[in-house]
Order: sequence, then C-alpha cells, then structure tokens
Amino acid sequence: MLLKNVTNSFLISAFACCASFNALAEIKDGIDTDKVKGSITFYTNRTDLLEAGTYDRYEKEFKKLYPNVDSVNVVAFADYRSSIRPRMNTNEYGDLLFILPSVPSGSFANFFEPLNSLYKEEEVYFYNSWAEEGTVYGISSGNSLEGLVYNKQVLKDAGVEVPLKTLTEFFDANKKIKESGKTPIYINFGAKWPLQVWDKFPLVVEGNENVYEKMLKQDTPFSGDTAYNASFNVLKKLIDNGYTEDDLMTNSWENSKDFIAKGEAGMYYLGNWVVPQLIERGADPENIGFMPIPSDESGNLNAQMNHDWGYAISKQSKNKETAKAYMKFLLEVSDFDSIAGFIPTVKSKEPTLPQLNEYMSYQPNVIQSPKNSSQFIEVANNSRIDFYSGGYVQDLITASDFTKALKQLDQRWNRARKRLK
Repeated sequence: MLLKNVTNSFLISAFACCASFNALAEIKDGIDTDKVKGSITFYTNRTDLLEAGTYDRYEKEFKKLYPNVDSVNVVAFADYRSSIRPRMNTNEYGDLLFILPSVPSGSFANFFEPLNSLYKEEEVYFYNSWAEEGTVYGISSGNSLEGLVYNKQVLKDAGVEVPLKTLTEFFDANKKIKESGKTPIYINFGAKWPLQVWDKFPLVVEGNENVYEKMLKQDTPFSGDTAYNASFNVLKKLIDNGYTEDDLMTNSWENSKDFIAKGEAGMYYLGNWVVPQLIERGADPENIGFMPIPSDESGNLNAQMNHDWGYAISKQSKNKETAKAYMKFLLEVSDFDSIAGFIPTVKSKEPTLPQLNEYMSYQPNVIQSPKNSSQFIEVANNSRIDFYSGGYVQDLITASDFTKALKQLDQRWNRARKRLK
C-alpha cells in the first residue's frame, strides 16, 4: 500500500483499525508451537538495548509464552553492516537477523526462509519489501517517518515559527538559531550512519517513489539536475554556512542527544524513532516536536515513510520455528515499538508516540519507501557506492572539489550501469 495525501485522522485510524493483537492464538498463528524449543541466536544492531537489559527482559517474557525455550542469545554490533557481511559468506549467521540492503532479492532464497505463513499482505506494512516472485523473506522490524525532530523552546527563543514549509524558511530557521548562540542542526557527520537520510531526502524532493529506478536511466544522477543533486546541495549548504556541529569528524552521536534534549541545539533531520532517545536523555516530552522537512519553495510538504531493518530467518538455522516465534514476539508482544519510537509493522498495533500526531497535522503527502530492484542493487554494488551507510556521503562532502566529486560518482555509476546483466 502506498500512502499518499494522507490526513492525520486517516493515518491514525489505519494504525488502529483492527482488534487487539494480544490474543495468544494470534501470537502463535503460523507457528508450529511443538517445535518452539531449544536455543536461538539473534543478531541485531541495537547495542543500547542489549546493554540496558531490554533483551534479557524479552527473553524472560518470551519463555513464559514458550516454556520449552532454553535461551535467546542476542549479539549486537555497533557497525552491523560490516560485522554481519563476512558471516553471510559462511553458514554461521545466527537464527534471526536483519537483511543487509546489499543482498539482491534474487539471492534471498539462498540465505533466508520464506515467511508467507506468518502474515497476510494487508496485516503489515512493507509486506513486499523483501519479497521475490511472491515469496516473502523479510518483515520490517518497525517503521518511521523522516523529518525534523526539534526542541520547541530553542526554535521559539530564536523566533522560528513552525511548520517550516519552504527551503528558504528552513535555511532562515537555521540562521536564526545560529544567531541565538545554539547549534541549528546536528547532522552527526562523524558517526557516518545518520548521513543515510541524505539518501532518503531525494524521495522527498521528487515527491514520489521512482527516484532510484530513474537513476538506472540517468547519465548524471549525482551532478545533473536531479533529486540526488538537490539533496547533496542542501547538506553542503548546511555545512558551508556553519549550521551544523563544528567538529564534523568526531562521532558525537551520543552527545548530540544531550545537546538537543537540553536545548543547546535545535534540530535533527532523522526519523521519529529518535524521539524516545531524547526523552531518555532528559528532554521534556512536551518540548520535543516533529515536522516534515521542506524540499522546495512550493509550500507543499512531502514525507517519507521508511521501514527499518527487515527481520529474516536464516536458511541455515537449525531452530527455525523458535526463531519465527521470537520474531513474532518482538513484533506483536514486546514493547520494542514504543522503546524505538516506531510505527508498528503490524497494523493492528497502535503507535504510542504523540509527536506523530503533530507531524501528520501538517498534512504532508506521505510516500512509502520503495523496494529497490535487483538491477539497482547490482549497479550500486558494482559501483561501490554504499547507499544508506553514509560512507560515500562523507567522502563526497570532504572532497577538495565538490563538483568534481559528484561527477566522479556519475562515472562510477555509469561504469557499473554498463555492466548490468
């Protein structure tokens, strides 16, 4: 389902459309409960939840539902992509894991188990995002809207009125916040991974889901008059004007949350999932706002709805039913959605984040992120442009010649495009 021109009432009612999901029969639907036993290993990127003991609590709650389960071993990686990739070349990549974006859909069957028996298409968001020829291999762990998460008091003190509806208003807001003595926007350049939003902003610029597939036919997708070029130029202008953190190269992710929460900085361009993390750092929930980011001068707001990582069951798992049951537990029973600030994947489960109501009150055109084709993934892999990781964005912005660096990306893309099978 592609959500367009979604009003607040429509979106909230869609989230709340169905009956309670907590019935035990529903939780175990699609699971061979007699085989739910033994031990499994789950690979995740949420080091914070592991350290906080959240997964220990989940294990206890899961074992109450399935007493024959011995243990759920959770292994968390700060850099999930580079840590899990070598394991994918072996048979040792756990029982439950997240699907790497670099895995082409044509290869899903080589690594993962089919999951069609667990949910129907109308029951979950992004049902087909990890599907190939009608077979589903992944289920979104949660979903979010991208936009400007902001400290209301910082913007108010700087004389900034919300919502921001044009790029001019956005840059003016940054200027006013800077003049007030605060950091306007934290892009977390040094942490690298937060820069992935600049791979998503092109969808907002374009106003539809066709950005990535169009690149397969574009000779200058990065340096030409394109959504990607517009995205990188917004980022470059923020940095050049001194609207971001001063120290770009240090990983200041954890500190940045304190700065936003305590009113020393104004905004993030991230997903709604960061809101609970700011509250954990002491932010008054009433003082954290959330609005779409403008992309042009029209005054019309576009918004992108993303899925997060996709859960998958390893084809090599010796305990597939237990892994499936734990995945369903995380999606349907656990409070992971609330902790992560996600829009639940299971549509019958209501979101708990009030900031989503503010966001949707501005009535943006909501675009669901598309599934990348095998052709796009092949060209991306062959060009060695690591979309959604932030690495190549760092290289682009720190290049001595920005224009030349954009053209070099075009060259890499086109060489890979010519090799497309």
